[in-house]
Amino acid sequence: MDLFTDVDVTAGQAEAMGRAMLAVARADGVADPREVALIEELAPVDISASDPTPTEMAAAFPDAAGRDLVLKSVLLVALVDGDYSDAEKAVVASYAEAFGIDADRLEELASSVKAYLMAPLLSLSNTRAVVEVSRKLKV
Repeated sequence: MDLFTDVDVTAGQAEAMGRAMLAVARADGVADPREVALIEELAPVDISASDPTPTEMAAAFPDAAGRDLVLKSVLLVALVDGDYSDAEKAVVASYAEAFGIDADRLEELASSVKAYLMAPLLSLSNTRAVVEVSRKLKV
């Protein structure tokens, strides 16, 4: 399953996306090491950089494909540690709102990220473990 489609981003957009992912990771007080490792793998980020505002993100990503890419990326960070906290949801929702993305579309994007995270587990024979992970992800 391919979560990310080919979307060309500039160096500035990649940096802004990395900062947005870091903002989500830090939303609940401390960035989980799994979240930081994922961010560093996906986008360049200076961990001392300030969090981008929703307005800044909307200006950096004027097109729908780029906005979907940002939202899937921040959702991936929020979900990777198995705890999609209210604080993380608030940050993700603030970016979605600035992008003009409604709650139904945001849920579609979240579902695609959850499916992506679950895909490697579907072939496992330990169905009890797969079910437990799916419950944690609320798939």
